[in-house]
Amino acid sequence: MIDFSISNEEYLNDLMELIRPFESRSDEDVSIAVEYENIDGVFKVKITSDKFGGFVKNYAFKIDTEGELERKRVEKRYLKIAIYRTLSFLLNVNLPYGCLTGIRPTKLYCEIENDADRYSKSARDVFLKDYSVSEGKVELIQKIVAVQKPIRNKSSRQFDVFVFIPFCPTRCAYCSFVSLPIDKQRKLVEPYVDCLVRELEQTKRIIEKKRIKVRAVYVGGGTPTSIGAELLDNVLERCHFGAKEFTVEAGRPDTITPEIVDVMQKHGVTRVSVNPQTFNDKTLEIIGRKHKSADTYNAYMLVKDKFDVNMDLIACLPGETIDDFKRSVDIAVALNPANVTVHTLYMKKGSALKQAGYDNTDFETASQMVDYAYRKLTSAGYEPYYMYRQKYTSGNLENVGYAKPKKACVYNIDIMEEDTSIIANGANGISKKWNKKINLITRCANYKEPIEYIKHIDEMLERQGDFWSKTK
Repeated sequence: MIDFSISNEEYLNDLMELIRPFESRSDEDVSIAVEYENIDGVFKVKITSDKFGGFVKNYAFKIDTEGELERKRVEKRYLKIAIYRTLSFLLNVNLPYGCLTGIRPTKLYCEIENDADRYSKSARDVFLKDYSVSEGKVELIQKIVAVQKPIRNKSSRQFDVFVFIPFCPTRCAYCSFVSLPIDKQRKLVEPYVDCLVRELEQTKRIIEKKRIKVRAVYVGGGTPTSIGAELLDNVLERCHFGAKEFTVEAGRPDTITPEIVDVMQKHGVTRVSVNPQTFNDKTLEIIGRKHKSADTYNAYMLVKDKFDVNMDLIACLPGETIDDFKRSVDIAVALNPANVTVHTLYMKKGSALKQAGYDNTDFETASQMVDYAYRKLTSAGYEPYYMYRQKYTSGNLENVGYAKPKKACVYNIDIMEEDTSIIANGANGISKKWNKKINLITRCANYKEPIEYIKHIDEMLERQGDFWSKTK
């Protein structure tokens, strides 16, 4: 238990994201108190602790920034550096991502790499020496950045389109997304699709009027294929934006039928997800998925020669051993899809597993699982091409997408690196407008819950129309 206090609580929530992983790796009780002040461009941090009969450490960092937002961003980063170094020393604990708590380490790495005027060190040295990121994780980040470079968006006139369908056959035990079990929400499906079609038609008008080029279309969920072939056909009919990449996150193998496959082919879909999560049938039952591992195989046989296929696997699912996870990775590699995405179990407060008190903080097990996946996939010819981190993932690790050469998902890279405007359609959609000149993102959000989305569709269409009308 870490008893943490700070003289000014302005940054408290951000700093607690750094404290939590230390608590999960150490049983030792320790208190630390942090004081800080910014005087004439020098940011001073004093940390005291009850350990060793009284411990005091002082840090001083030079701050040379313009603007309030940038000053706060730099102050938070220096506080994290100071707190991390202190706790690492006091508890003899090293975190794989050091003092970094953000979800986009590759984006930060590129920002440093592209801003030599501000940083006197290379991005690699900043990550290793200032942020205390482990050698292995820095190498992973560097490999991903290298794979992404020829794919990254270089034009402010190239956008992505996201389409959200929030229905699933069942709700997984680890899930807290805005997704609804379709059997209990059947009456909402058709009205939702009707509203989504209206929004997509407006999106098409915006794209044509602004002469925007669409890089990628991503139909996600939920499980988009759970709405059936006829309604999916109605949605995909409005997704013809000329994109080279067109993904449908089919997800649940038990929703992928010959009729669904025909609809996706008809509309030029290029990439689909068939997500086993695990090839252990006992685990699938525990996490609330209706399908069996045999269903994954059958669904994959339906799509493998027609689309690029992604498979999701999750490390640290309830009751799974390291050998269970290794077996799932081995089977996925043997099936040879274009992409394999390896997640570490992520539990938000609203998930059934979180509410049941399931503990997913076993760092050693999580590390062994993701390390095995990395070795197995890279030896089979896959490259890590995108990554992101979340607050409550197993072992405080990362999710990594792997791809065969020239098979990386453009949309996944764009959304993680935030260098592409995205027109989002559907409930909980957040459109993002990227200003390349000043590297600024502005957002416009739809209503989160599907029933509210349906009720307020006219208001959202007007708001989105106004938002994009200001785009040159």
